[in-house]
Amino acid sequence: MFIAVILEVMRTVLVFVGLVLLAVVAGVFMTSSDRGGPAAVTVPFTALAEGSRSEVTSRVNYLIDTQEELARLWDLLQEAPPIPTVDFNTKVVAAVFAGEVPTAGYDIAVTEVEDADDRVVRIELVKPNESCVLAQSVTAPYQVIELPKTSLPFTHADTWTTKPCP
Repeated sequence: MFIAVILEVMRTVLVFVGLVLLAVVAGVFMTSSDRGGPAAVTVPFTALAEGSRSEVTSRVNYLIDTQEELARLWDLLQEAPPIPTVDFNTKVVAAVFAGEVPTAGYDIAVTEVEDADDRVVRIELVKPNESCVLAQSVTAPYQVIELPKTSLPFTHADTWTTKPCP
């Protein structure tokens, strides 16, 4: 009888430990949608223009949803290609500007766009290493992209990187 009680207690403990382990493993492998939010989906985009000279002097992003706004934006770009025609019924345009910087060697680029609760535009800002000898010419890097229209609110995440000297 004593052995039967011990075996029953051991079985109960093993079942409990097994359930705890199962809960831990399930929690580790849950996706964000299992935790209440939608899983992030990568959004394709196309670069329309990029360069190192614009009339925008501060770090700013613009979201463009009409051809007229795009024409006004294009006036801020120097050495840009001809203004594209965009189907604003299905697309929007995002423009990212690094602002004025004192030398060559700076850059800005959209690296990824993801949809979840918001549309997140991931932006990489590149600066030259401080030891680099560069042209002392004021630049204002930019990139303009086209991407599918959405009703999600837009946000951005900037990442700074330093590039080595050429």
